[in-house]
Amino acid sequence: MKIKLLQLPIIAFLGLVLTGCSLTYDLNPSTGSAPNYDLLVKKNLTIQVVDDRNDKEFAKGITGLKGVAINIGNVDNPIVWLAQAMQAEFDDRGISVEIVTDLTKGQSPDFELRVIKYQIISSRTSGFHPYVAYHSFAGNLQATNKDNKIMSYFLYGKTPVWVMSEVQEPCFDMPASILLKEIVSKINHIALQHSMSDEQVMELTATAKEKVKSAEPDAYLAVIDLGGTNNIKAMEPLIQFANGEDVLIRACALSAMGTLGADGQFEFLKEKYREYIDIDRFMALKSIGDIGTPEAIKFLRTAKEDLQYQEEYGFKFSVDLYLEATQ
Repeated sequence: MKIKLLQLPIIAFLGLVLTGCSLTYDLNPSTGSAPNYDLLVKKNLTIQVVDDRNDKEFAKGITGLKGVAINIGNVDNPIVWLAQAMQAEFDDRGISVEIVTDLTKGQSPDFELRVIKYQIISSRTSGFHPYVAYHSFAGNLQATNKDNKIMSYFLYGKTPVWVMSEVQEPCFDMPASILLKEIVSKINHIALQHSMSDEQVMELTATAKEKVKSAEPDAYLAVIDLGGTNNIKAMEPLIQFANGEDVLIRACALSAMGTLGADGQFEFLKEKYREYIDIDRFMALKSIGDIGTPEAIKFLRTAKEDLQYQEEYGFKFSVDLYLEATQ
């Protein structure tokens, strides 16, 4: 599904029409398609999630939604909610990890995830434009005797036809699922190092290809989960999906390449960045950020000179998220 993303607006249509109103959505991330790791050794570990955010506003509107209160109805405390969602995702992958926000007396965590940024920004310039939600996460995982950057970013949008509830799944549930899966996959890659076997990767690849071919609504999840396999064998099918016809599938494949580390794929990601124009382009940038080398970060800095940096929030937020992490 291709969406036309909005430009940085000079019109505040909804700001005039909906000032003083509010919109409420929930976050319902899907965990059902999580990778089934080949667990050779099971360890009972504890990860503490710590709130280190400077900007505590979890959900906010910009452009035409600037004067509208955006509420996430099932999230009272974003960090507690995140910890609970991470727990469900780890459980679904069969990994014995306890995710906590508060420590009991005498408890000492094995790892600490310090959340620097966790935010949903919603934007819409008029009733004729899509409602777009930008989901961002940045944190430091204290593991292997050092701080490790954990970054995740995704966006999607839809123009509601009849009611505003039509944006619930594409703007909130879907990006929340992708964000959560990437966070957990990167924690696993850095600290736990569970992986799928080559045979399991082949099975997941076959499932993903069938779902994409049949245009099943959850096909994007199977593509995202290839990035969570922690097995480099998943890179080739992701490259194939990144060269496909569907924009969302391409975007998910490019994002998943970054989850895998995108080892040796810098030139490919630059090629896709130059070729694509929509969210797939933004995800190519995001995964260049995941590479994290001085060369990759330099490329992100030069991307600020691109016209889309001034015109497209999806582009700007991706670049800024990764560059802020290097400061």
